[in-house]
Amino acid sequence: MSFQEDSQINFASFPADQLIELSYVSQAANDMGLLGLMNLLEDAAHKNKRNGITGVLFYDNCIFGQIIEGYPQQVELIWRVISADPRHLEVQVLDISSLQKRRFSNWSMKFFGSDEISQYVPELKMGLKGSDAALPGEILTLMRSVSNQNDEAKQQDAISNRPPL
Repeated sequence: MSFQEDSQINFASFPADQLIELSYVSQAANDMGLLGLMNLLEDAAHKNKRNGITGVLFYDNCIFGQIIEGYPQQVELIWRVISADPRHLEVQVLDISSLQKRRFSNWSMKFFGSDEISQYVPELKMGLKGSDAALPGEILTLMRSVSNQNDEAKQQDAISNRPPL
């Protein structure tokens, strides 16, 4: 289910013990710069770990994309902070849904910057207001594609390619 406005999200509609995933994109009010991003990530990782939140954050060309996963009460707490943060403009919720298991259990907040993103979604350079209505969906697909399964597959490849003892 997709939403346009924060006011439409009803976190209470999910059972308290059900993992959920909330994804969004937004325009940065100002270019974050390297130091700004490092501070944001450090703060987010600590808050997320304290609140049992995992996820991934993308940032490129003043565009944020993020997936937040956890239990409804904790996701709502973090979401209220994000949606009130003046660093975000034009926040667009892409999806909120139940999860069987965490996609990003290894990461309190994994980060991908412009180099990683641009190779997969070069249209991102045009921004969210561009004529390509599919862009937010592409960002969501990209964010989901970097989940734990990729980490686990790399670990499995490393094990199977290890020389015999």
